[in-house]
Amino acid sequence: MLGTGDIVRTSIFKVPLVALGLLAVAACSNGGDAGADAGNDADAARIAQLQQRIAALKARKTRVEDIKAIEKLQRAYGYYVDYGLWDEVVDLFADDATIEFGLDGVYKGKDRIRQYFYTLTDGKEGLSHGQLNQNMLIMPVVTVSDDGMTAKARWTDIIMAGELGKWANWGLGPFENSYVKENGVWKIKSLHWYEILMVPYDKGWAKSPSVTGGKYVSDKLPPDAPPTEQYEPWPATYLPQFSFKNPVTGE
Repeated sequence: MLGTGDIVRTSIFKVPLVALGLLAVAACSNGGDAGADAGNDADAARIAQLQQRIAALKARKTRVEDIKAIEKLQRAYGYYVDYGLWDEVVDLFADDATIEFGLDGVYKGKDRIRQYFYTLTDGKEGLSHGQLNQNMLIMPVVTVSDDGMTAKARWTDIIMAGELGKWANWGLGPFENSYVKENGVWKIKSLHWYEILMVPYDKGWAKSPSVTGGKYVSDKLPPDAPPTEQYEPWPATYLPQFSFKNPVTGE
């Protein structure tokens, strides 16, 4: 049993204990809020980093897809040219595209591009019996612009062309082309082939200079503009400017 004095003394001791408890709870509560805020800040930073990584991976994925689409586009061009499928070739170009082969000059727009290719085969589509026109496009280096809407690419074209019993030539030269993405579809914006050599098969480049002088149809179909560059084909040597930077030095 507690007496009156005991009750008073107990109450006196209880008040500070309760106050201390409340202060401890408040301190814990404040410390918990600070810890939660710190945790939330860390989570937000991690989420931001993950979002940046996801965005970078998406951009890289799109860049890889663009390069593959451009390579497929240009390879399709090569296969169509092999068989003189000129309408299919022209479908690969943008409406305001240009072409330039050797020193023939520049032809502008899809209608003129179609005229050029048809002139190569005397106005008909496809190859005649005994004709060969193999174009092997190799060594692509594709550079897509930062905004992903345009691109440039360099290719090397190895050519085996001729007609049974009449003639046969080896051809060689690089393409320096540009491309544009229209409504999500890549198209050829400009096609420029530089003639390094075009020599008879039986003599080869060891015994013969280029036989075309870099010209193919310009005497029959005058160009819309003169050649953008003047040079001499084999046995002269000419190095068209690269559209890509050195992968190591960046120059």
